[in-house]
Amino acid sequence: MPRITQEESEARREEIVDSCERLYASLSYRDITMTQIAAGVSFGRANMYNYFRCVDEVLLALLQREHARWAAALEELADRCEGMADAEFAQALAHTVEQRTTMLKMLAMNLYDMEQNSRLERLVEFKRTYAQTLAALRRVIRTAKPAWSEERVSAFVFVFMPFLHGAYPYAHHTEKQEEAMREAGVDAYSQGLFEIVRSCVFFLLQGE
Repeated sequence: MPRITQEESEARREEIVDSCERLYASLSYRDITMTQIAAGVSFGRANMYNYFRCVDEVLLALLQREHARWAAALEELADRCEGMADAEFAQALAHTVEQRTTMLKMLAMNLYDMEQNSRLERLVEFKRTYAQTLAALRRVIRTAKPAWSEERVSAFVFVFMPFLHGAYPYAHHTEKQEEAMREAGVDAYSQGLFEIVRSCVFFLLQGE
């Protein structure tokens, strides 16, 4: 069998991740199988194991891609956010997050299992991309707030990032959750992701 090129190999990897992303949009994390992922690619299932050992590794690669895309959006924002008023900057940063619904869902619901069940080398790959995302976020904050100390930039980042890990459930409720909240007398939080993130960013920018 002829060897494939590096470009073809990378294209196959993206096919696998794309197939998994489609499934993740409609199925529970626990219900996704390698067989289902293989049904959405143009090559044999056996070849998938040259890239990923299990579903969790494919999902971790999807989360890694989501972080890379968010980092690119943050870099673009950093190039134009100098001099923005706090309200405008909060809105701009919230827009970059609003586009990463899949990332937020995975952070809130599946991150621990994906990391725990993936090989160390796959986890290291993800963490490197995560580090690039943190660096891009720091650049954005430094550009928007040039008078801030590194300590304050870090305080923003390490409040904002944990906040993002819990944002998704507040913006997306299942019918069962909504029914349970009604019966329990709990007021459902009705704002969308954009509003939630914008409010958080503006609050952090105003804090001393």
